[in-house]
Amino acid sequence: MSDNLKPDDRKRTMRAVKSKGTKLEKRLFAMLAGMGISGWKKNALSVIGKPDIAFLDQKVAIFVDGCFWHGCPYCRRKIPKTNRAYWKRKINRNVELARFYNEQLSRDSWTVIRIWEHEITDTAKLKSCMKELKKWKI
Repeated sequence: MSDNLKPDDRKRTMRAVKSKGTKLEKRLFAMLAGMGISGWKKNALSVIGKPDIAFLDQKVAIFVDGCFWHGCPYCRRKIPKTNRAYWKRKINRNVELARFYNEQLSRDSWTVIRIWEHEITDTAKLKSCMKELKKWKI
């Protein structure tokens, strides 16, 4: 896949990409509400790694990882042909940060739940994702 934008246009486009209030997050919020689960804090900035959802009392952090941005081993999304070194570095850094945050949170007695994009967007996988969340008795 080659990039059809000029470098300055690509930069402007990438800056516009939201990290909060995404469709994935909204779908997760709706799923939790539909399950009758409440008491979460969205985008808990005070928690290391800034989880998408945190249950502060239970010390449970939930992250929704985009398959492209976090190098999903299941989806194996293709890296753009343009500026491959940049994209590989970017994705690898996201993976390293996720691992670091998991370790830090675990050390502080947090339960970390990571949900892949494809687990929320695929209806069949969404049910198993809901089942997994119920196990944690949030």
